[in-house]
Amino acid sequence: MRKCFFYLIAVFCSATGKSFAQANLSDSAIYRQAIQNSIVSYYRSVGENAHLYNGSEYVPYNFQGNFKDLYFESASLQNASIKYDGIIYYNVPLSYDIYHDEIIINKYNQNFRIVLANEKIDSFAFSGYSFIRIVKDSNNTVLPTSGFYQELYNGTVKVLAKRRKKLFENVTAAGATADFIEDDQYFIKKKGTYYPVHNKKSTLQVFKDGKKEVQKLLRKNKIKFKPNLESGIIKAAQYYDQTQN
Repeated sequence: MRKCFFYLIAVFCSATGKSFAQANLSDSAIYRQAIQNSIVSYYRSVGENAHLYNGSEYVPYNFQGNFKDLYFESASLQNASIKYDGIIYYNVPLSYDIYHDEIIINKYNQNFRIVLANEKIDSFAFSGYSFIRIVKDSNNTVLPTSGFYQELYNGTVKVLAKRRKKLFENVTAAGATADFIEDDQYFIKKKGTYYPVHNKKSTLQVFKDGKKEVQKLLRKNKIKFKPNLESGIIKAAQYYDQTQN
């Protein structure tokens, strides 16, 4: 079925490509919409047989506390795009369980949540947030684990965040409670190498070939790394890219 889909899209592009070769921006937008409509039609035709809906049952952590703290931004399903098993799906309601590092969706046309296979996910995005899956190997040993990393800035250098939740349990005579505390980690990818950064000093060390210029721009624009470390790292990366142009 998937091969048939790609064949139909290829035929469509070939048949219409010549007429759009000299197209203006408006025509190009129409062309892209036609492609998107074909993809939507494909999703509807395969329905529950789409590879996307072959996950296992999702079982959230069972504890006395605020279960919403498990998730990125919201426990509610958010419309997203996701590249899964080589296919990009659009307008898929999903949520991201940070504690388990899992992507959750509903089974097709059912209120029954399932977990997608992480190894089949390349990326996903929703509400202006973009995540990619990175596999830890001998080339990126500084990364804590294989999993999903948020792209905070994507220029000649890339700023990534590993969103994490640490579980703290408290057992008393009245019973057990638990809290999930954020414990995010930040990384800069520069020339194919990942660098962990946790303050202004470690960030500027990554940009040592443009350190003076970056420092000057940080001072000029009154950028502080405390209390908002994430914003400081992003601004430093942007300024570094400016000095390289």
